[in-house]
Amino acid sequence: MNRDKHLFIVIVLSSLLAGVGCEPEPAAPPRPATVVQPAEPASPPVPEPKPAPVNVYPSFADMVERTRPAVVNIFTKTKVQSNRYFKTPGGKLIPKERLADSLGSGFLIDAQGFVLTNYHVIKGATKIEVRLLDNRRFRAQVVGEDPKTDVALLKLDGAKDLPVLKLGDSSALRVGDWVVAIGNPLGLTSTVTAGIASATGRKDIPLSGDMRYQDFIQTDASINPGNSGGPLVDVKGNVVGINTAVTATAQGIGFAIPVNMVKKMMPRLKEGGRIKHAWLGIYVDEVPNGLRKQIGLTESGGALVKGIVKGGPAHRGQLLPGDVILALGSETVEDDDQLAWIAGNLRAGDSVPVKVKRGSETLTLSVTMGTLPD
Repeated sequence: MNRDKHLFIVIVLSSLLAGVGCEPEPAAPPRPATVVQPAEPASPPVPEPKPAPVNVYPSFADMVERTRPAVVNIFTKTKVQSNRYFKTPGGKLIPKERLADSLGSGFLIDAQGFVLTNYHVIKGATKIEVRLLDNRRFRAQVVGEDPKTDVALLKLDGAKDLPVLKLGDSSALRVGDWVVAIGNPLGLTSTVTAGIASATGRKDIPLSGDMRYQDFIQTDASINPGNSGGPLVDVKGNVVGINTAVTATAQGIGFAIPVNMVKKMMPRLKEGGRIKHAWLGIYVDEVPNGLRKQIGLTESGGALVKGIVKGGPAHRGQLLPGDVILALGSETVEDDDQLAWIAGNLRAGDSVPVKVKRGSETLTLSVTMGTLPD
């Protein structure tokens, strides 16, 4: 009996021990299925902001508004021969003279009334009248004139506190730069035309008159009769040239005297009278490359002496044909045209050094400048 009881207890205990910790663990919650979201439609690309439009043809209105008041209309009366004659007591027929009207342009460079223009605008004038944009009128007198550069300086009687233009730097002007011509073409007061500097350093332009020194700015800004003497200005309103000539058989080709040439002449123009240019008394040409090699001339520039005027300044200074002039005074000679301009800006009677290459030798001679014949 005790043995059966003990066996019963063992069986019960074994059953209890076998069930400890064997309760079923709660099932893990089901893993949610991966949901594939539908792709959102692609947004259109955001356009980049457009740059502000570039004004390819800029307005010159502000600049013109500042500069036009200093540009003047020049009216002249000149004695010319008529087709009518009168008979002298001796029976000789002499053409009668009449007064002819002409017009041109100019511009103020001084508040007290100094005006720059072309010499050919006032050549032979017996009366000069200047009209400003605001219709004020002044009588004008010629202060200085230079037929060889076609420049003249006038002074307005009784003028003061007038608008002026600033003289710029024509050497800084580049081909392709914008330029504006202001003047009175065909009597159309204060006309403005725009274009570009088409070329610089133009020479050998066939012009009538006394002009000897040429270094023109070429422009396609429209220039017509009556524009002569008016300013060619840059986009800042600074004068870079004096409008001077047109080619009658072409369109879009006009010429202006560079303002640096004018500035060179200003002190002598203000001295008064007609400028007398100095003269070497030689005939020059460009230096051939073969001669450069022959005499061992390594640097560029220079002007070849082709001939010498007997008894002239160069002859007295012992220059010889075949010499290559490298420098005159303090200036280096770039070419034969520039040599003439350097010489012309000296004064008759000046004694100046002349550096020359003669064969293999380099010499410095002294020449006393003469006066350029008319």
